[in-house]
Amino acid sequence: MKQTYWGVVFKDDDTDYSVVFPDFPGCVTAGKDMRELLEMASEALTFHIDGMHEDGDDIPAPTAFENLPPEPEPECTEVSRIPVTVAVPGKKRRINLTIDANLIDLIEAKHGKRAVSGFLEDAARRAL
Repeated sequence: MKQTYWGVVFKDDDTDYSVVFPDFPGCVTAGKDMRELLEMASEALTFHIDGMHEDGDDIPAPTAFENLPPEPEPECTEVSRIPVTVAVPGKKRRINLTIDANLIDLIEAKHGKRAVSGFLEDAARRAL
């Protein structure tokens, strides 16, 4: 599932554009113009969420626009929606899947019999 989160954009006369994310303190990036900033923002947010997922942290739901601070910072230029280009972890769902038996044997030999689902989930996230 793809998500969008709010990014708060800043621009001073002497600097590039920068963005912070109210839902992800510490996740920041910058770009020389708005086009580059939005690309960098999506990449930074994707990387940050991937790291949180790998660490087992909960991924927050996007804050509703009406719940954002009325004036996040005095230097704020605008608030933009930033798309996440990774699959945000969600509720587990059981499916019926047919996979080459030799491939399953290799996964089980390396990661254990109970690790096949997790291995496939991680591989799918990296591929997406």
